[in-house]
Amino acid sequence: MNPALIERANAVHWEWMVYLEMWIAGIAAGAYATAALLEWFGQGRSPIARAAHLLTMPLMALAALLLIVDLSRPERFFHMIVQVKTWLPSFKPWSPMSIGSWLVLAFPVFAFVSFVDALIDRGMFRLGSWRRERTLHGSSLGRIWATLGGLLALGVGTYSGVLLSASEFPGWADSSLIGALFVVTALATGMAALLVISGLGRAVAPPDLRDLARAATFMVVWQMVLLVMFVISLGPSGARVYLTGPYLLALIGAAILAGIAPIALLRFGATRLRPATAALGGITMLLGGFLLRYAIVMGPQAHG
Repeated sequence: MNPALIERANAVHWEWMVYLEMWIAGIAAGAYATAALLEWFGQGRSPIARAAHLLTMPLMALAALLLIVDLSRPERFFHMIVQVKTWLPSFKPWSPMSIGSWLVLAFPVFAFVSFVDALIDRGMFRLGSWRRERTLHGSSLGRIWATLGGLLALGVGTYSGVLLSASEFPGWADSSLIGALFVVTALATGMAALLVISGLGRAVAPPDLRDLARAATFMVVWQMVLLVMFVISLGPSGARVYLTGPYLLALIGAAILAGIAPIALLRFGATRLRPATAALGGITMLLGGFLLRYAIVMGPQAHG
């Protein structure tokens, strides 16, 4: 959930805006990381990469809005970045919260530049020599930019889970795999969003859509493997936090919607994959990722 986990007077009380923010930020991070990977394969200006560039910044802006509303006192985030007395940057490399705050501050900078680059690529405007014929992405500098932004995106996708693991709540402290599960879920939901856009927009060539479906299915498989490993790693006491009531139903729903359904629909990027089927597979992955975030964030609080 990123800096929404900043300390509060009421130590832990995170509600729907928290896991919604985590889900949205994860989609943004996963989409941008996917575009960064495409950049390295020489497809930094492909329709899928450009869809990711156009999607990431609005999603991060929405996540920031949810964060501000949930915090009720937004200056707390500012205090994580700047030392009030000295007005110098405040960075604590030993603190997951401090690292996460800086990740959330830095990643949107890269996302914004890529967003502008995508608009220029569409011929909407130009900025000096930055024009449609000479964009950032698709160049050597674009590859460097995408690499740095992609690493920040992976950090944003991982950070929330690492911070949860660092807490003392049963169900969060019982496993060190939450960070790994969160980053894979971020990649899966980011690719899912691109499947929806590509499937409904029909601007993506069939071979590229199939490649995206194969990559998304690969992430789905890893997500389900990590989910099983996560539950096993909890032990009997930690597992009870999740394997009861609505949280058990949410995990079952996540396994079906983010695991079984997309695998059946996408079939590892079948030769005759239809755009509508790809979009439907992306929708189920998004819903499953949302249920997974809900279960992991809310389950321990209900038993804490």
